[in-house]
Amino acid sequence: MNNKTFLPFVALCLIWGSTWYFIKITLNAGMPPMYGVGIRFFFSGLLFFLILLLRKESIPINKQSIKLYLSFALLNFSLSYGITYWATQYVYSSISAIIWGLFPAVTSLIAHFMIPNDPNERLTQNKLLALGIGFIGLTIISSNQTIDFSSNSSIGILLLICAVVAAAYPSVLYKKHSQEVNHYQMNAVCQLITGVVMLSLSYFIETEETMQLVWTNELILSTIYLIVLGGVVSWGIYFWLYQHLTVTQVTYVAIFPPIVAIIMGWTFLNEVLTTKEIIGTILILSGSVLIYRK
Repeated sequence: MNNKTFLPFVALCLIWGSTWYFIKITLNAGMPPMYGVGIRFFFSGLLFFLILLLRKESIPINKQSIKLYLSFALLNFSLSYGITYWATQYVYSSISAIIWGLFPAVTSLIAHFMIPNDPNERLTQNKLLALGIGFIGLTIISSNQTIDFSSNSSIGILLLICAVVAAAYPSVLYKKHSQEVNHYQMNAVCQLITGVVMLSLSYFIETEETMQLVWTNELILSTIYLIVLGGVVSWGIYFWLYQHLTVTQVTYVAIFPPIVAIIMGWTFLNEVLTTKEIIGTILILSGSVLIYRK
């Protein structure tokens, strides 16, 4: 990783790690999951359209770009985020982030078969070792959490795993065809579609809960954070990184947010920081050395 990508990458890790905390705040305040996803991406999408307007860029409309828009909007943003918001009501914020830490392993496997002509996207011994070390670190971290398998937490964990798998395919597809749509265009269309889809679903399913929602200062600030930093800044960086890094290197970013989430959960949500989590963090960072070294 060079100097051009290092700072944006670090910023992405910090923002995505902190979003779990702010998602938890909005859900604890009574914001319905589908409504929360819809609000976040609808306004973030509008901000990206404003950026396109200022840059005087149009939206590509062809068969491949439409496939990219729909696959990412429906599978990655709508389905995966809808599941994640719902599951976060019942699962520790650190556990949610940890499960998403499996994302690079799934995308690396799919990229190996979807982009066979690119040697940088093949599963090598180095990648497998790095992903294995990261997975061991995640396992050690998650082993500290007590899960009640008779409650919604077990369902939430299973659905989060499904969300990771659903999000992987669009990510690899975008890497394969990233020359078709730039990161501003991709975000503007996908996020606005997601906002419309999720707000429409919320209207039919969550109307009563939405009407009862009280917009406190904490809820407003958390929502703004998720829209601006969690929507515009983070996803702008994420799609931009695909122009400079391999699929595995980009998606390995999902390994780092658990570290941030664990620290924030310990600091602000009274979740316990243990020796296991510290050891797991060291292993995750060790895996990153193998992923990003030249």
